[in-house]
Amino acid sequence: MDKTVFVTVGSTGFDQVISLLTSSPSLQILKSLGYTKLNIQYGKSRESYNEAMKVSNIPNEIQIIGYDYKTSLDQDMSESDLIISHAGSGSILESLRLNKPLIVVINENLMNNHQAELAVELGNKGYLVYSSTSNLLEILKSKAYENLISFPEPDATIFANILNEEMGV
Repeated sequence: MDKTVFVTVGSTGFDQVISLLTSSPSLQILKSLGYTKLNIQYGKSRESYNEAMKVSNIPNEIQIIGYDYKTSLDQDMSESDLIISHAGSGSILESLRLNKPLIVVINENLMNNHQAELAVELGNKGYLVYSSTSNLLEILKSKAYENLISFPEPDATIFANILNEEMGV
């Protein structure tokens, strides 16, 4: 049975993540952890992905597939055993709702990186592991993502209760 890592960098792209996760050291780590498939949504990082596929020494045991965009990432996320994501709130929340182990890689090149705040806060609560590209491989090796807390289900009554209270109902 395939053990899959799904990587999403969102619509803008994240060249450093694509290059890092398709590098020989990364692929060897994934192979040692039993992963057999690397599914990459590379967004605007097509050039980085294509370059990596040319020069990468891909172990026979790991299948790599990539694409720029899809209408929905639901199926890829659902079928994965580990998600590695950029720090976009939509990708983070979608992954957490699926109760998948999640590593969020913070793009340190973004100015005023409000996305990092969300990743750090959710990481501090134990729902995900956050990293930069400089420590991502260490986090993979440590398997810190295996001991995360399940993200709570949304409670639709909270908003209704506040609304009722404000309206005097």
